[in-house]
Amino acid sequence: MPFELSPSDEQKLAGIHPKLAAVIRRAARNCPIRFKVLEGMRTVDRQRQLVKKGASKTMNSRHLTGHAVDIAPVDQEGKIPWTDWPMFYKIAPCVKAAAKAEGVPIEWGGDWKSFKDGPHWQLPFKQFPKVASRVGLMGDDISVAVADEPPYTLETEGEAATKAVATAGGGAVTGAAIALEPIGKAVDTLTSQQSELTSGDLIRIVIAVGIIALTAWLAYRKAKS
Repeated sequence: MPFELSPSDEQKLAGIHPKLAAVIRRAARNCPIRFKVLEGMRTVDRQRQLVKKGASKTMNSRHLTGHAVDIAPVDQEGKIPWTDWPMFYKIAPCVKAAAKAEGVPIEWGGDWKSFKDGPHWQLPFKQFPKVASRVGLMGDDISVAVADEPPYTLETEGEAATKAVATAGGGAVTGAAIALEPIGKAVDTLTSQQSELTSGDLIRIVIAVGIIALTAWLAYRKAKS
């Protein structure tokens, strides 16, 4: 029957985007199956450990920025029935209905085409584009910087092109770094298992490659002059 989240659940929602937290609270009040909050915010070290164990496939997890939460059903004894996978599917409609009532778009790991993640719920990148910085994520010294990024459109790609060309005089590396943003965005889309690349993503990649080639050519011209 419907229930309120426990103090422990609420503690794990600390730092989570308020719209996502509101969805989870509403789902609890209207779900006939009791569930608990497993995890909200994660540290970089925690995410690194999960990737190493194979429990996660990306270092750009939405858990790092407060845009994801893991929940799981519990039985009458308060234990999680991990062997009863269909239980996760029974609470999914509750969360989706709560998200609809709150007017919040949401994605469920159980709907992913690969690496299905029953406990995982997240706010979409498209509507909530706050992402972890890709700088340093492939090395041992991992640092995460968080920044709000505008949705990627052809207009923003045009702005990136202008910036890249303008900075080409200072070197191809600077211009190329700016141009790599749309390519990095496409990689984020794939590594988060949220969807396949769209035609728009492919267009942005082509534009980015063109920018990189242009900045390299301008830098070469400058070096020769």
